[in-house]
Amino acid sequence: MFQGLRTTISAALLSLALAGTATAQGGLPPRLDLTLTPRAAALDVRMRLPAPDLDAGEGLVRLPLSLVGIPSARYDGQALQARDDLGPIPLGQVEEPPTPQGTYRRWLVERPTRGDVIVSYSAPPRAVTAATNNGPLFDLRQEAGGFIGAGVGFLAAPVAPGPWSVRLAWDLSEAPAGSRGAWTYGDGTVETVLPSQALAFSYYAGGPLGVFPADGDGGFHMYWLTKPPFDPAELADKTRRLYDHMSAFFGDPPGAPYRVFMRANPYDGVGGTALGRSFSFGYNPADKPTAESLLSLVSHEVAHTWPSMAGEHGETAWYSEGMAEFYSLVLSWRAGVTPLDQVVETMNSRADTYYANPHIALTNAQAAEIFWSDPVAQTVPYGRGWMYLLQTDAEIRQASSGARSLDDIVKAIRKAQLAGAPYGVPLWLSLVGTEIGADKAQAQFDAMAAGTRLLPPADLYSPCLKVVPRRVRTFELGFPRAVLNGDRIVTGLVPGSAAAQAGLRDGDQITDVRDLNIARKAQDQTITLTVERDGSPVSLSYLPRGQAVEAWGWTRDPAAPENACRF
Repeated sequence: MFQGLRTTISAALLSLALAGTATAQGGLPPRLDLTLTPRAAALDVRMRLPAPDLDAGEGLVRLPLSLVGIPSARYDGQALQARDDLGPIPLGQVEEPPTPQGTYRRWLVERPTRGDVIVSYSAPPRAVTAATNNGPLFDLRQEAGGFIGAGVGFLAAPVAPGPWSVRLAWDLSEAPAGSRGAWTYGDGTVETVLPSQALAFSYYAGGPLGVFPADGDGGFHMYWLTKPPFDPAELADKTRRLYDHMSAFFGDPPGAPYRVFMRANPYDGVGGTALGRSFSFGYNPADKPTAESLLSLVSHEVAHTWPSMAGEHGETAWYSEGMAEFYSLVLSWRAGVTPLDQVVETMNSRADTYYANPHIALTNAQAAEIFWSDPVAQTVPYGRGWMYLLQTDAEIRQASSGARSLDDIVKAIRKAQLAGAPYGVPLWLSLVGTEIGADKAQAQFDAMAAGTRLLPPADLYSPCLKVVPRRVRTFELGFPRAVLNGDRIVTGLVPGSAAAQAGLRDGDQITDVRDLNIARKAQDQTITLTVERDGSPVSLSYLPRGQAVEAWGWTRDPAAPENACRF
């Protein structure tokens, strides 16, 4: 689960990229030249737009001021500049209507343009400390002599949607010796056809990058700037094996490109964010993670590449996150990457987190309302979607006497998506209804969406595994999670909570939090808060758990041999 926030926009961007490629076959789209220059203190950006012929007041480029709470480079004042054949172009700025994810700033030309337009600016890296909250990996970071981040954090993309014939080049003349540039869509100088959105929602890294494989060949690549405390080649090799298996399962052509970007965070916790045919993940070196401990995270992010459902996030997160949870484990087992004992351990951890979630009874719509402000609410679609998909898989297998499974449904939805056909909830209900009956499919979907507590199907993984009752305690921080997003001054302390019993008081200012992300999913993990009280630091430790509730999990049936296990 989130050890950090795991967000995906990958499938939507893949569809846009495919649409752009199709357009290119009928005639090459306009050429867009993009040059990135890593310098000592900033990443310089230079973009040439071919003769946009804009009238005064029309939009040139856009960038979010922040996205789901992650600040961008913004480019306040005159930080962003443009020129054309007539010289400098005066620019105005407007803010677009806000969305639940954030507000975009748009730069407008204040006179008609003539000829090509060159947009240039220096992207400053975001300053982060041990007190920075974990979140989506959108921001541009400076690390170990280089830069890494998503375009949406620093790249002011064209307002015109494209597609574009993009030529991305890296100027490494001021970068450390041995530097290289990498992008979601290729290494070094890359020429491809993409829409504007794909420029924003993709990853960029430049500097003295480590890379796997070392020769840089093949479709799969993993990059890093800081040498991690584990063997990056071990993790990269397991991730590549898993990617190859997943890619074949979902019908990609052999050798389809995929890139993973790794970065070191100064703050507690790990997390990942998937975009188009790539993802980035972060870890805290002080936590001394291992390749094995990170495999569940990277498996989830790889799985995000394919399953997607059209619709608003609140309506479909159960599918995108639940499918990533389901197939990250099922396919890693089938690929021989994850051993059986780790499969069972992961299943039980996910089940415990689902049943211990204080938001378990929220409807999908209610959970979506607080998704971006409460990391515990962010985990609702993960556990709920996964448990619902387990139930659906069991129903389909039973109705077809084992001839069909959830695999057939997810592949059919993927096929519809790639064909440009509708692939939302109605298609899901139609496909599942064909397998188990329309009334049953609708009733089970409605129960899931309403926040009904779901139970694991008893016979899905028998005789290998048996479903057994468990008791877990709900996660209870003891004060509103929003406190950690603002000035960190405690308000709303829950009387009698473990936090209150440990000595936390309203009015305390939290200056440091330790082990919170681990404690969300580990029943016995305490957290440690350092607070400022009356001008002096005070350290408090407690177990952030409330009442015990009934839960369910799995155990190995010792009478069943391992070759009887089917996932």
